[in-house]
Amino acid sequence: MTMQREDSWSIRIYSLGRFEIVLDGAPLRFTAKTPRKPFALLKGLLCAGWRGVGQGTLQDALWPEADAWSARQALNTTVHRLRRLLRRKDSVLVTDGMIALNPELCWVDAWAFEQAVGHAHDAAAIADALRLYGGMFLGDADHPLAFEVRDRLRRKFTQAVLKVGMNHERVGDTTSAIDIYQEALDTDCTSEDLHRALMRCLVREAKPAAVAAAYQRCRMILVRHFATGPSPATEQIYRSACVNPQKIVADRSLMGLSKQQQAQA
Repeated sequence: MTMQREDSWSIRIYSLGRFEIVLDGAPLRFTAKTPRKPFALLKGLLCAGWRGVGQGTLQDALWPEADAWSARQALNTTVHRLRRLLRRKDSVLVTDGMIALNPELCWVDAWAFEQAVGHAHDAAAIADALRLYGGMFLGDADHPLAFEVRDRLRRKFTQAVLKVGMNHERVGDTTSAIDIYQEALDTDCTSEDLHRALMRCLVREAKPAAVAAAYQRCRMILVRHFATGPSPATEQIYRSACVNPQKIVADRSLMGLSKQQQAQA
């Protein structure tokens, strides 16, 4: 699938950090209640990707209590309603038992991000891909098909951020690495790897108070989102910074000295 410029699509769907439909440049709004089942179907199709998903999978996910015939009828009706909502009959394709958003009409930020980050081979391309990631995929939804996709996209985002940040770390530009990690955590705060990378850089900058603050934020988020605490690796960085902060400051002051000067110090 070829991705054109975002603003060239008549149907744009945002699922990273927000859920929004933009039709011909105007956000879709409802004066009455939102259409719950068409939205649930749409989210299922977003999870499936541009190749689509089997009708049986959607029926089981959206109408788990219904018998097969009733679920199929409900699905057919909901497909029709979603097409009307998107204002294009060909916006939703049904072929050989598969249902998909039409990739020639619909631009989806999650699909664009995954494609871009998969083809990014230099820093500029990675930066462009990261700009597409606005936050967790369908983060406020408990859609049964969303969890695996959410985790997969989060991992790809984290890996891309770490690649850029660690490149800065390798050349000694710790300040830029800190900025990248902090910006990434403002976008999606749920990756312990990013919290730990930020803490590691703050240790190198001899900022024990900032390390402690970053650790407390990490701990709070892990408890809230995953009902777990920081890993031993994260705890070790925290202890190394806060148990003996004077040693860190001394070590930081020696970084710019020659080996002979360090020995004398």
